[in-house]
Amino acid sequence: MQARSDKRPRRIRIAIPTLPGSAQSAVYGLQDLFGTANRILQELQPAPEVAFAVELVPAGSTHIAPPEIAIVPPILEGDAYLNAQPELCRTLREWHAAGTVVCSVCAGAFLLAQADLLDGRRATTHWQLETALRTHYPHLTLNTDALLISEADLVTAGGVMAWMDLGLHLVARHVPPSVVQALGRFLVIDTGERQQRYYRAFTPEMAHGDRAILRLQHHLQAHFTSRQTTAEMAATAGLGERTLMRRFRQATGLGPGEYLQQLRLQRARELLENRRDSVEQVALAVGYEDTSAFRKMFIKHTGLTPGQHRARFGAAHSR
Repeated sequence: MQARSDKRPRRIRIAIPTLPGSAQSAVYGLQDLFGTANRILQELQPAPEVAFAVELVPAGSTHIAPPEIAIVPPILEGDAYLNAQPELCRTLREWHAAGTVVCSVCAGAFLLAQADLLDGRRATTHWQLETALRTHYPHLTLNTDALLISEADLVTAGGVMAWMDLGLHLVARHVPPSVVQALGRFLVIDTGERQQRYYRAFTPEMAHGDRAILRLQHHLQAHFTSRQTTAEMAATAGLGERTLMRRFRQATGLGPGEYLQQLRLQRARELLENRRDSVEQVALAVGYEDTSAFRKMFIKHTGLTPGQHRARFGAAHSR
């Protein structure tokens, strides 16, 4: 037993490349999270088998030995994630080829895509960046409903604060569940499964330049509670039905029917969060006569029941 206690823990090196505008909360928060994991390991285990060591790697100083884990943090200021970063991308490819688990948070996914690491792989990013990422890298398989998509060698996290979920996930790869639970309790972080779609808001694309489609969007915004047939929507836009379907999807990324559902669900979220109306009343207020159909549609698009959404996000509920 004494021999075991004298054994040094295996050092897990974690490199965090930083670019201009990198979110300091994520960069230093990850340092704190892994440092706290080390302390909890010391408290719970007489001889911890692993210890996490975080290295901050400034842009342009990436010539270091391949770490076990590399994390490209979110970028909150500027557009460094859209600019060419050849040196960092070359380093990420070399690290990945040497066995490094390469990770990203939020806009960091753009750098993994630029490094050609996401080709043929599943990935996520912040839901507000989905259109830009698809535009720059149309071949990617994105799922921005997911907060975290994990494969053995690549992990992408969605929202800006998803660095916490990523950090817990990476810790959990190397320590027993009891350590992760203790870490979550100390940091007051929910270690249960979450999804990015819980937090998604519908923000329609309107700067597309198609006046006929924009006219219909304005009409739908004012009358989304009313039943709208494809023929009626085409007449409002002054287009044939087939032309409407093609141009509407081209302009907004959605079919007219899907777009109408999103308007209704967005309003339903707002009502659930800010009023005490029953689910039946909310369903009627956004254009659903069948409450059961409303519940099914709400769960399909948000991952939560209306009641769960109110419990999690409702201001009225928290008072």
